[in-house]
Amino acid sequence: MVFTSSEEEHVKHVASVLQRLRDNNLFAKASKCVFHASSVECLGYVVSSEGLKTDSSKVQKILSWPQLKNIKELQSFLSFASFCLRFIKNYSKIISALTSLLKKDSPFIFNEGAPSQFQLLKEAFTTALILSHFNISLPTIV
Repeated sequence: MVFTSSEEEHVKHVASVLQRLRDNNLFAKASKCVFHASSVECLGYVVSSEGLKTDSSKVQKILSWPQLKNIKELQSFLSFASFCLRFIKNYSKIISALTSLLKKDSPFIFNEGAPSQFQLLKEAFTTALILSHFNISLPTIV
């Protein structure tokens, strides 16, 4: 991916990347390349000038996830959802009742707080944050 602040600079950077590929006998498949796009889907994320966000197809998959019936389904759901955990504020708090169902020697009883947290997590994906690109001119807090 090549991101720049101006089109002139962008053309230079793309030319440089293509030249390096050529110099090293590497190839880029034209059908898989996107040029002069304001956003690009890559590895389940959408990268744009605004920042990084979850691909809408991933969000749709979460929203259409059926009610959980057993531990295996819960593990599968949490594994898929964790792909986007950095976009969800208070992710670990939201999934606390769900992860408690994974404890060894505890029965899988999907009641009490679990159904509401399952729904809350699904809804959180619809309001997921956009992670901004690092801006050196802003203060950095660690």
